[in-house]
Amino acid sequence: MDCVIPGHAVRPFCSSIGCLSRIGKDLYLEFDVIEGLSLRTINDGKSAFACFRFESSFFERCTAPPLSSRVKKRRRESSQESQTDEDRFSCRASLRALAAVVKPRKGVAGLRIKSEIIADALFLSFEFQIQHQDAVMTVVHRMKAADATGVTPVAPTEDASEIRSSPKVLLRLLEPLKNTNQAALVIRNDAQCVSASSFHHTDAATTTSQNAVLQATHASILKTETAVGCDEFYEFDFHQNRSREDDENQNIPEDVNSEVILVFSIKEAKSMLQYCSQSHLDHELDATLFFHWGGRPLVLDAQGDSLSARLVLATLDHELLKPLHGTQTDS
Repeated sequence: MDCVIPGHAVRPFCSSIGCLSRIGKDLYLEFDVIEGLSLRTINDGKSAFACFRFESSFFERCTAPPLSSRVKKRRRESSQESQTDEDRFSCRASLRALAAVVKPRKGVAGLRIKSEIIADALFLSFEFQIQHQDAVMTVVHRMKAADATGVTPVAPTEDASEIRSSPKVLLRLLEPLKNTNQAALVIRNDAQCVSASSFHHTDAATTTSQNAVLQATHASILKTETAVGCDEFYEFDFHQNRSREDDENQNIPEDVNSEVILVFSIKEAKSMLQYCSQSHLDHELDATLFFHWGGRPLVLDAQGDSLSARLVLATLDHELLKPLHGTQTDS
């Protein structure tokens, strides 16, 4: 793999590394001359998956020099590469180490990314060309990588409800929620509003619980809620014709056609929304949410010039949210 990123495109690429580092620990990189470069990660709890895809047109130049016969043989013997996949390169590297050095910088004229074999070991090389007054300085960061194949979750968006919005609007919903790892997003079709609240697992416990410790913990938790009207979004398409009689939808909530509650990890969602909002100096990337109901994945998509981003978040099953649903409905 040998790719050159022009100066104007270095910021969104480096920002993607920073975004992924706030989600997972390992970077799964996959390169194909035709399909381009994909960067993926998954968090420790396997509840959040993020992927950035940079098309071939994103790069000033991208090529796939042939690997040495020794490397090809080793990969085939380890069942990590077949004869037909020799032009596809994939590896795994540490995100924490990369994020510390591969980040937006001033005066960058270009960034070259290469895979290298040194002493029969695989390395990734990141070569920055930095303009300093009348001179250009080259800064190279090199780190060891390992052969690996990334994972891709199954998260269909067909027949999903959809919200397309400025990422800043969604961030305004989530930013005030403090001291919580999860957020509860309530989408009300009848009221045409979306609210977000800090979520703690005691929220899903029945209010008649006799556990004194649980009751005391619940009483000491700070709850914050935010809300916006659906007219704040560019598009709001709520599917309201779902039928519980459908064999495939036997486990859907009773009120799925009027309200949906989604509980998901807040840190990963904010990281992707911040990328959409800040990765480009002159514009932001629209964020599109695809959702069905609690227990089905929540998908956040964004599209840019020759790049795309996707975040897939697991959501808490709606059967566990009945106490929360009653509280939200009464408020």
